[in-house]
Amino acid sequence: MKKRNCRKTTLEREQHDVAIRIRKMTDAQLCEYIDELERAAETTSTGPSVRIFFEALGRRTASGLRVSDATIRKLRTIAEEEGLLPREEA
Repeated sequence: MKKRNCRKTTLEREQHDVAIRIRKMTDAQLCEYIDELERAAETTSTGPSVRIFFEALGRRTASGLRVSDATIRKLRTIAEEEGLLPREEA
């Protein structure tokens, strides 16, 4: 049975409005909307910054401190499993 509009939460109403707006788009508008989403995803991607962070961990600092290679490998594996870093093909 369909949920009555008066019983919908604010979030459900907002989601419904967005879904209606997307369904009513023309093909050109849909393509533009998808392109915008892809551009936004590319600019917010954390892959390069996380990779740079792991490279910085491997360098010895002026004080002589350094993170071991084994620890860096473990951290990189966790980051890949969590989706923070794209998997490297061997």
